[in-house]
Amino acid sequence: MKRWHLAGCAALWVLVPAAAAQPPAMTAHFIDVGQAHATLLEFPCGAMLVDAGADDEHENALVDYLKNFFDRRPDLNRTLDLVLITHNHIDHTRSLREIVEEFTVKRYFDNGFTAGRGTEDPNWVKEEVAAGRLTALVREIGQSAVASVSGRTGLTDLDIDPFDCGEVDPRVRILAGRQENNPGWTEEEFGNPNNHSLVTRVDFRQASFLFTGDLQEEGIEALLAFYGGGPGGVLDTDVLQVGHHGSHNATTRELLDAVTPTVAVIPVGRWTFGQGSSSLFTTFAYGHPRADVVTLLAASIARKRAQPRKVMVGLKRFQFQETVVRRAIYATGWDGTVRVIGRPQGTFTVYRQH
Repeated sequence: MKRWHLAGCAALWVLVPAAAAQPPAMTAHFIDVGQAHATLLEFPCGAMLVDAGADDEHENALVDYLKNFFDRRPDLNRTLDLVLITHNHIDHTRSLREIVEEFTVKRYFDNGFTAGRGTEDPNWVKEEVAAGRLTALVREIGQSAVASVSGRTGLTDLDIDPFDCGEVDPRVRILAGRQENNPGWTEEEFGNPNNHSLVTRVDFRQASFLFTGDLQEEGIEALLAFYGGGPGGVLDTDVLQVGHHGSHNATTRELLDAVTPTVAVIPVGRWTFGQGSSSLFTTFAYGHPRADVVTLLAASIARKRAQPRKVMVGLKRFQFQETVVRRAIYATGWDGTVRVIGRPQGTFTVYRQH
């Protein structure tokens, strides 16, 4: 049995059968897959996965986590109702093929990129479905489909949101898709797959979550221009997946003003990953998460961790310093897998792996 911390205090993750009478809740499992991203969303009636990444030190982490998860939830029959890839970079797709081969995946959605490192597994999924060797609904989400929705409330239907949980029914919406037409960016900005990340909002009645993939400043500006900001807006959510592993170019004051997060989770590797290596694709080489991003988050989040935590943050590439985090900012590189449990009335409990 894994040992977990509940808001900074020692606690056990007790394995309770799904059939036991419990108040309805959803859990976002921000899985520690290193310098990568994978979040499992668990509902009373199903599950979906946002991204399927892993770094070199966590090749089997995601599949192993899902195996353990489905052992605890036998009612779900080893089935993911939806796998949504925010964008086809390898740190978001590396474990995709293993997941599709190991579990039942009913639906697979991405932004439609087919070239570049990280597109191998998404392309394989689409080829297998086209050849009839795999049964799954495949869909590529473009911004034109999102923009066609009346009232600019996000794109949803019975495939984007396949869940029907009865008493408290989750709501899944895609807020941004691949930009088919250049909105006025430079050639480099438009050619950057990060700026075409799918942005997804998930609500469990009053509890809300926002997933931004690796959306960078240009994509954030377009998102804010489309939806606007301010309390009560479409982007106003409680739990924020911090974009691009806490990079300097994926969190802005304007975005945080629109989101007003209560809890933030940074999917990132341990700061020593890559130290002493010549690889430029590591946490140490990137300098993630950046100190200025953590400072921005701390200024926007009122909720506190039960106990302050000393962590390492990046000043720039290859350079870190120690800081103390007091606000409800969590990172897989600091805390291991982070579980955020949301309840219908809009309250949250955060567990971090010991």
